[in-house]
Amino acid sequence: MTKQYRMPIVHCTPEQMDKRVARFDQLKYPPNRYHDSQLAGHARKNFLVVGTGLVAEGASDPWSAIPVKEGFQMSYIKAVPGNGPMLHNHDTNETFICLEGKWMVIWGQHAEHSVLLNKYDVCSIPPYVPRRFECVEAAPGQEEGLLQSIQPGDKPEVEWI
Repeated sequence: MTKQYRMPIVHCTPEQMDKRVARFDQLKYPPNRYHDSQLAGHARKNFLVVGTGLVAEGASDPWSAIPVKEGFQMSYIKAVPGNGPMLHNHDTNETFICLEGKWMVIWGQHAEHSVLLNKYDVCSIPPYVPRRFECVEAAPGQEEGLLQSIQPGDKPEVEWI
C-alpha cells in the first residue's frame, strides 16, 4: 500500500538546487537600485537574495541572486553608520533582523518613532506604516552594519514619503 500525502512531493536535482543557493561572498548589488541609494545620508548596498524585487518608480534591476516568485522577498542591506533609505511606505509587512552592528528602525508619517536593534533583534513593521532604517553602529572591526529585510508577496510596492 502506497502512503497518501496531503501535499505534493517535488523532486529537485542537485543541479536545480544549485540555482537556489546564494553565496554571501558572491552577492552583487546595483549601486543605483533606488533614487536615494547614493545620496548623502542614504547610501547603502541592497542585496536582493530571494525574490524578484520591489516595484519602485525609477528603480533599476535588483540583480536577484535567486529570482523566484514564491511569495516573499529577502534582502541584505549594508550601510556605514548614519545611512539608510529615505522615509517610505510599503503595501506589505516588512520585517528587519539586525545581523551585524546596530540599526535604528524608524516609523511614522513624520518619522516620530524609533527602536534600536542590536544583533539578532527583530522588528516587524505592519503594512502602510511609513518606515526607514539607519545603521547606527558598524559591526566590530567592520565599516558597515548588516541588516536583513523580509517582505511577503511577489511584487511588493514602495512609495517614497
